[in-house]
Amino acid sequence: MSAELEAEIEDDVTIFATNRGWLVRKMVYPGRRGCPDRWFFKRGRLVIIEFKRPGEPPTGNQEREHVRFFEQGFHVHVLSDRDKACLLLEGTPYVKD
Repeated sequence: MSAELEAEIEDDVTIFATNRGWLVRKMVYPGRRGCPDRWFFKRGRLVIIEFKRPGEPPTGNQEREHVRFFEQGFHVHVLSDRDKACLLLEGTPYVKD
């Protein structure tokens, strides 16, 4: 069985979130690397998720960007499990992959 692709996990979670009323955006930085993959907005709540393949860590650029967000009071969730990502969007305050 082949390893699950990051895009498959991301797509499934995006569909789940959209069906539950989340505004979902794929984010990119023009000319830069390290932007977290998806930003989920709902009723004043922001959830930022970096999707990874199972067992794959964030890149150095991603790690540095996550620290920048943390320093400003935001958490970037790094997840490779669609169920954990869905739990996070359902209201679990912190889910660790």
